[in-house]
Amino acid sequence: MPALPSRRPLLNALFLPTLLASTIAQAQDGTAARTLDKVTVVAERASTATKTDTALTETPQAISVVTQKLFTDRGAHNLQEVLRYSAGVTADAWGLDTRNDASSVRGLDPVQYQDGLRRSYGFSPLARPEVYGLERVEVLRGPSSVLYGAGATGGIINAMSKRPTFGAARGEIGLQLGSFDRRQLQGDIGGALNDEGTVAGRFVGLVRESNMQTDVLKDDRVYLAPSISWRGERSTLTLLASYQHDKTGSSQQFLPLAATLHAAPGRRLDPTTFIGDAGFDRIDSRVYSLTALFDHRFNDAVSLRSAVRYIDGKTTLQQLYVDSYSNPENPFIDADRRVVNRTAYGTQPDIQVLSADNAVQFDFATGAFQHLLLAGVDYSQYKEQLQRLDATGTPIDVYAPVSIAPTVRGWERQPDQESSQLGVYVQDQIRWADRVSLVLGARRDHARSKTEGQPSQTDNATTYRAGLIGELGGGVSPYLSYSESFLPVSGQDLFGSTFKPMRGRQAEGGIKWQPARNMLLTLAAYRITETKRQTNDPDNVLNVVQTGQIRSKGVELEGQFQFANDLTVTAALARNEAEVSRSNFALEVGERLNDTPQDLASAWVSKGFQLDDAARMKLGLGVRHVGNTVSLGNGGRVITPSYTLADALVEMQVTNWTWALNITNLTDKRYYAPCRTFGDCFAGYPRVVTGTISYRF
Repeated sequence: MPALPSRRPLLNALFLPTLLASTIAQAQDGTAARTLDKVTVVAERASTATKTDTALTETPQAISVVTQKLFTDRGAHNLQEVLRYSAGVTADAWGLDTRNDASSVRGLDPVQYQDGLRRSYGFSPLARPEVYGLERVEVLRGPSSVLYGAGATGGIINAMSKRPTFGAARGEIGLQLGSFDRRQLQGDIGGALNDEGTVAGRFVGLVRESNMQTDVLKDDRVYLAPSISWRGERSTLTLLASYQHDKTGSSQQFLPLAATLHAAPGRRLDPTTFIGDAGFDRIDSRVYSLTALFDHRFNDAVSLRSAVRYIDGKTTLQQLYVDSYSNPENPFIDADRRVVNRTAYGTQPDIQVLSADNAVQFDFATGAFQHLLLAGVDYSQYKEQLQRLDATGTPIDVYAPVSIAPTVRGWERQPDQESSQLGVYVQDQIRWADRVSLVLGARRDHARSKTEGQPSQTDNATTYRAGLIGELGGGVSPYLSYSESFLPVSGQDLFGSTFKPMRGRQAEGGIKWQPARNMLLTLAAYRITETKRQTNDPDNVLNVVQTGQIRSKGVELEGQFQFANDLTVTAALARNEAEVSRSNFALEVGERLNDTPQDLASAWVSKGFQLDDAARMKLGLGVRHVGNTVSLGNGGRVITPSYTLADALVEMQVTNWTWALNITNLTDKRYYAPCRTFGDCFAGYPRVVTGTISYRF
């Protein structure tokens, strides 16, 4: 791939301070090995489930925590890949997809958060979060509206940003080379900025130039994330800023079903096939973000936590894709079954998001009961100015793709969209005898949405949660929980009545076992019901009614173990039955949800070996299994086969230097995830080899 001259000066300017710091640190410390952060593989606490720093064994709900060390060892390049080994999570729901980090949890859609504040709103093609800038990712499964307001029933994926740490300056600089001409320079430096230790800063950044699996397209990125923290006797203020610019294209080509999964022998397209137009297809996304986190302790019993974030993002997404929807099994327009029509698609959203969450925490006792009472108010506002591209696609021979550029007539302004939500919540975590925890919560929300030129829509909802967990001895803690969610549905039916919010309810029970520190095993069984889903009116083909209902039930087992001899083992097993439980059409009742695997399993093992006083080696191997999926529609059924993939790690540390080789999809298995009755298939990830050399100081 030719170099991009405009980025070379940026590379030098961006990392010159880090290189200088590295040189100084090396001169001061010689060959003494130092690490940027305390290495944590198995997390013991999380905040996503309760908005408080709570031990996982005191949280009556299933939650997964993936630490930076763990997802780095596994070779994760994006948020989807971070979640591959988490129980009940279909991380690559649509295969390799550069448009967004699509995933499903317990067969349902989750909502993406960052640092406890909402980041995703429907299909908004903001640049995907950069995982090099994350400390950990927490996954809360199931409805969670009591603490977070409007959201889907799948739960929450909360990415936690790297933050300044108070202490001596330390950091790392690294270079990645890998498949598809990947070249990435990355750096992370931070520490105290004054002698008193009251001010700390951190800078995380990278520049990447790369191609991708799909022919022709690039995967370039610039990411800059400075942060600073002030701490006083009772208060802490942290400011997190980030800038991200992605220049890429849609990795998913919507390959025809008739030329992939259902292709005749010898006619199956290679998953890398590009059937767009090199001069037209692109994703160009810029995102600016500023977050303020403030904590203040009034006394030993009362404290305040406040978080505010503003996001400004603009994306241009253009793509030519195969028009297979009119005839899914035979989209070809020629007798030789080679040429297909293409649809030209273009969208240009300009998005602003303002989020705030303020809570007061009270620590007190009533007799034998210790209370952690949280009362808060949160607010979010989402604005979108959108343009659609008026363009006409052209045919292409998918087996010998030479593109004819589409006819482009220009951008057309769409009505502005705006939505807001104001919520008030209260939660009490009651602890008895340091063995039993009861969590009770309630929330009231006011949600408003407005489309330019149309009447505004207002929804109000009250949601509840309750949970109980207790330690029986030997680290065994059984639990029960109940939680709710709501999600506003915009629009009106044929008769002018506004749609009501979809509602979700989950009942969950399980056992958590912590035989020792750095070890946790969770067994969970759940049942989720989602109501008020839109479905076609059997009495009027022009109308839509909210009588649909789905049910998701299943069992999950997840374990994370970090042994003293530098042996790490994680394992996950999940069985999910997500189906249509109520519909106006009898044939749909009892059918599996489209594109949802019933079975998921994974295991990861890594072992470190001390070679001598200055050298250490680590080897890692993982296996992931995703069950088959079913797609129903257009009078047909498409079954996408299951697949099993392997990942590997070889790492060598010598004093301050680390060399790592990651291989994902070790055997280069070709698979789809999934194929649909609409007539398209989503290609899975190929084998990806990444080599990283880094120096820590």
